[in-house]
This record gives sequence, C-alpha cells and structure tokens, in this order.
Amino acid sequence: MSSSRETDAIQAYYNLLHAKGADEAIMAQRDAILSELCPMLENQESTSAVYRKAVDDYLEDQPAQRWPELLTIIREFYPFWRGDVKAVMQYADTVGFELHLIGWQPAVIDLQSVWPALQAEKFATSELWALNGYVKALKSMDQKQDMDIEVRTRMAKLMLLRLRDAPLSEKNAFRITADATLPLFNLKHTRHLFLNAVREFYYFWAAHPDAEEMFRQLQPSEIM
Repeated sequence: MSSSRETDAIQAYYNLLHAKGADEAIMAQRDAILSELCPMLENQESTSAVYRKAVDDYLEDQPAQRWPELLTIIREFYPFWRGDVKAVMQYADTVGFELHLIGWQPAVIDLQSVWPALQAEKFATSELWALNGYVKALKSMDQKQDMDIEVRTRMAKLMLLRLRDAPLSEKNAFRITADATLPLFNLKHTRHLFLNAVREFYYFWAAHPDAEEMFRQLQPSEIM
C-alpha cells in the first residue's frame, strides 16, 4: 500500500490511453486530475470506500461545472487503481474511454425550485413506462422504506426532466445528465443516494427487456 501502487496504476492507465489514440492534450488533462487525486489514496487500503471518500474530498474543492469531466476520468482510473484486471480488459474492449470533450450538457437549473414541482410534473407515456417500472421494482424490495422510495422516485423524475433536451446523437446522455446533476445535492449522503437511484433507474429508462431482474442484481455502489 505505497505510492508505487498509484504510480503503477497511472502507468497502466496511460499505456492503454496511448493505445486508444489519446493525444497530448488528453494526457495532460488526466495528469492534472490524477496528480491531485492520487496523493489522497496513498498508503490506504485499496477499497471502494477509500476511493469514494477520496473522490468526495477531491470534488468538494472543484467547480460544479467540471464534475462531469472529472467523474468520467475518475471512473476510468478506478479499476487500474484497484488492480481489477477483468474490468480493465472490459474497458480496453469497449468504448470505456472518453477521449474527447463532452459536447452536450443539460440546462442549468435551480434544484430548490425544481424539486418541489416534480410532484406535479406531467410526463409522457414513454417516460411513465420507465418511471412506473422503477417504482414497482422499488416497492418489491423489502428493505426499501417508504421515504426512500419517494426520494428515489423524485430523483428519477428529475433525470427524466433533464433528459428531455438531450440530442438523439448523444449516446452518453444519461451518464452526462447524472454527472451534471450530482453536484446539485449538497450533502454527500444525498449524492450517494442519487447515484444509487440513477444506476437502478437506468435499466428502466433504457427499456432493457430484463430491467427488473437487472435492478435486483445490482450490488451496493462501488465508486462515484
């Protein structure tokens, strides 16, 4: 558990980025972020809880508008830091790396104004299909408290509202919207609850044929 772990993880991460065609600007962007994050991880257990706390502490000092960019890179680096060979291989075989700037962002909103109005918001049939499926799945889980269901449902509604203006060409719209919405919640506990909710809701929003089963298979969140 020394700094060599972070050094080795960074080197492995950069090697794959280079293989994917990352240019100097992309590498400099990653280097600036990891040079601040990695000292928070040194000499600690390589657990998801440690990583999540370091990320929380790091984001506190960053402007909210940068969170989507930062979270993308933080997620990319996580399996390298954990030494998760299987996850790294999955990144290498898929579109795991965001080598270009995010082009679209949801509109800026005032959460204090929008949050109460979500109860009365009207949703289209396609939106209601996803929302109702999610609520049904939540209610089927014994450990979910009524208040927890209400809050998670409202978080799903917030996602639907913010996704309405997403261009059809933006394949990462859901993730971008989640990352841009996260800093609107001031409390860390609420941010973690929001991340859990959007992970659960994603399968219903994406109209996955086995959405409820995928929902049941979800484990407690590993990272931001």
